[in-house]
Amino acid sequence: MNIEEIESKISEINTYLEKCLWMDFEFARMDGGSIVVAGRIDTSYDEFAINIDFGTPYYVSSLLHWHLNNSKPFIELIAGKDVWKIIDQYRVEEGNHIFKINAEDFDTMPIIIVSKGLKVEIVNKKPF
Repeated sequence: MNIEEIESKISEINTYLEKCLWMDFEFARMDGGSIVVAGRIDTSYDEFAINIDFGTPYYVSSLLHWHLNNSKPFIELIAGKDVWKIIDQYRVEEGNHIFKINAEDFDTMPIIIVSKGLKVEIVNKKPF
């Protein structure tokens, strides 16, 4: 995916989550083909409200469960000196995008996912 497509998906995710009062997140699936981060308003619900699919993953460093932090964008592309730090430290190959996900009660980025693609499926258009 090119950078414009990635930024469009990031905007779609962040716009949706800005309307949510809270959301619990977890990994719905993780394998060599994709990593799916899924969110729902309560863990007692069976259905996820949003599924975020990171296609062709290269690297992940994460919490296993986390909560939406309404004070920051949920997902961003890492920029500036942080990009080179991660590229050098984890030998990220060209063609990958480096994402950070902000989580409640963490000032620094606790979740980093490096992948070639990003898809989003909004299952519940009005979770609140």
